[in-house]
Amino acid sequence: MTTLDVVTWPAVRDVVRQTHLSPAYISQMIHAGRLRAVRTRLGWLVDPDSVAAFEAERASRLRKRSA
Repeated sequence: MTTLDVVTWPAVRDVVRQTHLSPAYISQMIHAGRLRAVRTRLGWLVDPDSVAAFEAERASRLRKRSA
């Protein structure tokens, strides 16, 4: 991971829009280690790969519930 990689990571507000979850819940997941993120002077930047993994896990759980 380089500095240039992190610069392209979305902010918490972007992850909130993408996942339709609350900012507080996204912050809880960051602090619990469920989402990888880096703290900057402007706020948290979240690893898009960890967001994609969370979304895949979430979709899998929803499929299992509906089956």
